[in-house]
Amino acid sequence: MVVLMILLALILLIFFVPYGVDAAYEEGTAVVRIAAGPFRYTLYPKKPQTEKQKIKAQKKQQKKEAKKKAAEAKKPAEEQPEKPGAKNETIKLREKLPMDFDHLMMYLKLASHAIRRFFKSFAIDLFKLHYTVAGFDPYNTAMQYGCVCSAVEALPEFTGEIIHVRKNDVRIATDFTADKPVIAVRIVFTVQLFKLVHMAVAFLTEYLIWNRKLRRETVSAPISERKEENGRQQDQ
Repeated sequence: MVVLMILLALILLIFFVPYGVDAAYEEGTAVVRIAAGPFRYTLYPKKPQTEKQKIKAQKKQQKKEAKKKAAEAKKPAEEQPEKPGAKNETIKLREKLPMDFDHLMMYLKLASHAIRRFFKSFAIDLFKLHYTVAGFDPYNTAMQYGCVCSAVEALPEFTGEIIHVRKNDVRIATDFTADKPVIAVRIVFTVQLFKLVHMAVAFLTEYLIWNRKLRRETVSAPISERKEENGRQQDQ
């Protein structure tokens, strides 16, 4: 009983612990971190390997290559892969899905539902954008500043219904003494595993319902055509 309670607690912990990504770019340097609850791990940039780690990685690669060569040497000549130009008659090509207008609209509808579910499954904890428009030409700098401000103002209205942002830190400035713009971006978002599972189950259910409906339509179409042909023959 105690073991079952511990397993249940671990499963709940895995499904409800927030997993997140922290990506930032500033002054030509990019940093990507991942998080699982209180734990953090830096994916990029990677820490430089020590001499022991380099030697260990080389030995591991050598062992892997030796195993691969030994496995290839044990294979008989009959099991060698066929030439690229040779055809295998036993392989049957899968029938292509229909791509008329109605089916294309159904594909787009499924894709749009999947995208909406994906973005609704997580929230952006922090969106930071510090952009300094720079240039020696005052007219071009002012025009760029106006375009950037318009795009930033329209972004929340465009993504507000799909993506939920908890904290915004957006600053747009100008610098008429510099020749290059300065940008600093940071995005932090978290998601829980049970939300992704719910999204996958909902999408799979919708796809199976749509696929079943499509098969019924493809099966009923030849039957209706046969009935029409039989009716024509009886009239004649």
